Parts: sequence; structure tokens; C-alpha cells
Amino acid sequence: MILYTDATTPFGRKCLVAALERSIVLEERFVKLSDPKEFLLVNPLNQIPALSVDQQKYFDSDVILQFLDSLHEGPLLIPEKNKYKHLTSIHLANAVIESTLLRVMEKRRVETEQSSDFIAHLEARIDRGIAAMEETRLEKIGELLNGEEITTAIALSYVDFRFTRDWRAKTPKLSNWHATIEQRISMICSQPNRTQPTHSPARN
Repeated sequence: MILYTDATTPFGRKCLVAALERSIVLEERFVKLSDPKEFLLVNPLNQIPALSVDQQKYFDSDVILQFLDSLHEGPLLIPEKNKYKHLTSIHLANAVIESTLLRVMEKRRVETEQSSDFIAHLEARIDRGIAAMEETRLEKIGELLNGEEITTAIALSYVDFRFTRDWRAKTPKLSNWHATIEQRISMICSQPNRTQPTHSPARN
């Protein structure tokens, strides 16, 4: 089983952390999207992450999370209890990631072509998303992270990585929770500044 991704994508990191948390063995393979070559046979959309299992290909990080749930006997990444509340929280974290990514892309444009209004819109959206996370955050952390916890933690780490760390000043509960989550082996093994893929499963 191969997870096609790269070091910096938070959506790929989400899948890797989920596999590590559930001790699911997979091979992580980095993809250069500017020169995808045979990866287009895995995902014709040329987007990561994508998962290859035998002859079957899966893409979209949430689809991959649900597939990973079929491969282990531990607590579900997407639990049946309060399932739709759980999925909504995942969507919120995904949206924070997407807004941060769009901000990065806009800031990489030639300065005279950048839209300050669009950047401000994205930053406000990120702020609102994190504020909503603070309101609903349960600080208790179980033995294994679920999909919502993984996605939320990675969204916050991605904001740190690509935007700002200042969100902590207004979200003390979320800040303390995130600091604890970042010490988990699965999060340490999947840092976006790593230069090599991670292959081995890990468990805290």
C-alpha cells in the first residue's frame, strides 16, 4: 500500500498520521506535482494525497481516512457515535487548511497582482475557523487520535507553518491541547520539514 504525498501537504500528513496512530503499514512516496510522470496513472487530477492498494486507487484525504478504517480493529477514525458532528468538525479543519493554502498561493503572486481584499478575507476566515475550534474543543485526549483530532491538529500546525502562530493568544484551551498533540510520535514523524518519507508505523 503506497501513500503518494509530499512532506509539506497537510492533507497527506493527515493520512500518514492516521495510519501511524492505527499502526497501519504503508509506504509513503513523495510526488513532484510539477513533474508527475506515472503518478497521473494513480490520480489523473494530479493531486495529493492518493493511496494505491493493489489495483485500486483512492484520493481525497477523507476518503482515505474512511478506507483506513477498514484496515484496523481499533477505535474508528470516523466513529459512528455523533458521526455527522465529527465530520462537520473535520470539514471545518479542512477549510482552515484550504484557506491557509489559498493565502500562500495568493502571496506568491507578483506583488502588484495580489489582492489585499482576498488575503484579508482568507485571514478572517482562518480566524473564525480557529475561534470555532476553541468553542468546541474537548481537551481530553484518548490513547489514539480520531480523525477530527488529527485533522484539527494538522490544520493548526499548518497555520503555524504557512501563516502565523499568533492564534494562540485568543484560544488558550486549543493552544494547550495542540501543544500536547504535537508531542505524539505520529506528529513528530510527519513534520513538514522532513526530507525523507516515513515508512514505519508507530504507536504512542
